[in-house]
Amino acid sequence: MIVEVIEESQLWNQLWPVVEQLEQQPYIEVQAGHFRSSHLFAALVEGRPVGFLRFVVQRLGEDEGRPPIVFRDKVLYEAKIIAFGVLPEERNQGIGRSLQLEAMGRARELNCCQVRSRSDYGNDANFHLKTSLGFGIQPSLEDDSVYFVKALPLVDMVESS
Repeated sequence: MIVEVIEESQLWNQLWPVVEQLEQQPYIEVQAGHFRSSHLFAALVEGRPVGFLRFVVQRLGEDEGRPPIVFRDKVLYEAKIIAFGVLPEERNQGIGRSLQLEAMGRARELNCCQVRSRSDYGNDANFHLKTSLGFGIQPSLEDDSVYFVKALPLVDMVESS
């Protein structure tokens, strides 16, 4: 089961040991003035948290100091995944896929034009998951990491025929 987590809730406190075990604390806690909203999802198995995903909504390119991208008189937004993990003993059961799909669905509801994340080279499990979901891969110019980008359909921006 995938559920959205409200900060300071009982589930937030139950999720924290999973976050710590996967060494994702800095990414769960990070805040920036350009984040329009933040969304945290937990994967539950028999009522206990076994994984999570956090994404933020921001103007496309805003975290890179780029000007807004405007399409058909609308500023484009993206969902940027900044924390993601599943406990090792719970992997390869579709939990990570379910978290990613939930994030993609919520991003569509929030009218984001894409979902983007970053991963270190050599994270084969994440590479497999993202490419199997149709994400493209772009090497970073900064370090040994890659960006994954998945375009999302924007129903209100597509002209009807």
